[in-house]
Amino acid sequence: MEQRGVLPVSRRHALRLGGAVIAGTLAACSGGSSALNGGSDSEPISGAPQTVSGAMHAGGTRYSVQDLSRAAIDEIQKIINAQGTYENGVLDIEIDRDDIEDVHWHGYRVLPSFEINGDLFFQCLNGDTVYCNADIALKASEVDPFIDALIRNNVTFQAHHQHYYSMEPDIWFIHFRKRGGAADVARAIKNALDVTSAPFPQAPPPHPSTPLPAEELGHIIGATPSIGANGVVGFLLPRANPMMLGGIEVNPYLNIATNIFFQPTGGQNALVSPDIGMTAAEVQSVVAYMRRHDWDSGCLYNQETDEQPQLYFDHFIKAGNALQLAHEIRGALDLTDVKFMT
Repeated sequence: MEQRGVLPVSRRHALRLGGAVIAGTLAACSGGSSALNGGSDSEPISGAPQTVSGAMHAGGTRYSVQDLSRAAIDEIQKIINAQGTYENGVLDIEIDRDDIEDVHWHGYRVLPSFEINGDLFFQCLNGDTVYCNADIALKASEVDPFIDALIRNNVTFQAHHQHYYSMEPDIWFIHFRKRGGAADVARAIKNALDVTSAPFPQAPPPHPSTPLPAEELGHIIGATPSIGANGVVGFLLPRANPMMLGGIEVNPYLNIATNIFFQPTGGQNALVSPDIGMTAAEVQSVVAYMRRHDWDSGCLYNQETDEQPQLYFDHFIKAGNALQLAHEIRGALDLTDVKFMT
């Protein structure tokens, strides 16, 4: 049964800020090409950015709050051949790897909607310029061809890693980013995706439901739940501090937030994966806390290059009672500077 009050959106858009906004009273970012087309990620954006209130990082650039236009959203989705969700100023297009089957962790089947996927996040910067920060799940045979395709299309390659040492078969993840005109950025990324066997078209499930107590989990975690395919419950918690990426202060939801996912395994039990973003000063205390509670620490890595402050991410994993595991995760989140919403 579909649960009331729970957002039926893609797995990472888990916070409600007045509902999804496609185009409102804010200045809108249009589609089309940009003067940045083909430029380096570190090059300055043409045009004078508008200052907004808040602290300014030394050497960084801030932009006025702008929405992606309906035209830009439609153009990006058409080129990628996948539908996404737009919320908190960010378009999120989830790419599930339904073509990768029979993945397991300690006897538990791992579903694509839980941990064999990626997300393409787009935000408007100014004028017709968008910023995409993204990741994708890959088979081992796809890793080098995908990296080559990123480089060939002038997309910044940022990270390459596994989430869990005990997942069979091995699944690899690559993080990448690009800014420019909406259509140019979308085409470059689709060119890279086309070297994989990822299935298209894709879209979020229309009427998702879950057997898990999503609202109660959200109360414990401190965020509003979303429900994805196969009843996977997700949460997204942004950093409270400003974040810079490539010299630009980016939206805190642009693939740099802590995300947590619960895959139902029967009753109120779940396979749970919190991907906790931490500063260097937070890593030791968070990992020590999670290990005391017997969570597997799957990895420790940077998702982005040229990020300030530099974040370190660790994908933990554990199976058990969903509510108990949520309490354990909340204890770890309290050791970090995340923004709780409930």
